[in-house]
Amino acid sequence: MQPTQSLAQEYSAKADVYESRWSPVIKPMAMPILSALPMKTARTVLDAGAGTGAMFQEIRNATPHATIIGVDPAEGMLRIARNHAGLEAPVVADGQQLPIRTGSIDVGLLIFVLFHMPDPIEGLKEMHRVLRHDGRAGIVCWGNDPGVPGASIWTEELNREGAAPDPRDPSVMQPALMNTIDKLRDLVESSGCTAHELWAESFSHQFTVEKLLPLQLGCAVAARRLPSLDAEARARCTQRVRERLEKFSEGELNYRPEVLFAVIS
Repeated sequence: MQPTQSLAQEYSAKADVYESRWSPVIKPMAMPILSALPMKTARTVLDAGAGTGAMFQEIRNATPHATIIGVDPAEGMLRIARNHAGLEAPVVADGQQLPIRTGSIDVGLLIFVLFHMPDPIEGLKEMHRVLRHDGRAGIVCWGNDPGVPGASIWTEELNREGAAPDPRDPSVMQPALMNTIDKLRDLVESSGCTAHELWAESFSHQFTVEKLLPLQLGCAVAARRLPSLDAEARARCTQRVRERLEKFSEGELNYRPEVLFAVIS
């Protein structure tokens, strides 16, 4: 199975948890890109890597008369996205091979998705292909990201129990290729696109243990490694993590990532 297919299956299986636990965390971090794009005059908007459709209502608010096209390789994510008003027939497709006519899109969006592509340059080339000559696309990706609180604790406890390594293929998790302004600019320019604006912003999200654990058990690295353990080992590992997280201060439970933005054509 190709890495992108495997990732799509993973996200499809965890779509409900993603929608309820992770999407509310990262949606506010993506919002600044909309105000940097020509949304008011757009007739067609492509959300490539649309996921569960968390951004659709915000896109609709910004461009009330445009046709909004959502594309994602994970069918399970798009099943949830179909419940969001304003979406025109979501399409199951890979962002590196968009089933979109050349030169037909006014505004494109690549929100927290470019680092999931085995060949992000190809993904950028595809976005460039489908944009109109005066179109613009917005990129949102992680900058300096410390990971959600307790990630290192999970690694320690999973290793202690002898859990198998993360089964996710490294080719679909490449934030290091674009986690600084310079790296992101170089990636954009290597694809033949033009970078019109690049900037970074810092965000924070306050977790509690009761909200953090279900996220980590549902759609984080722990969710991928725990199944390699038997039931008793999973329970031991999870309990030890819980006990350690419960000793965290409010500040230690605050997630503070840097997010990078780019407007390209």
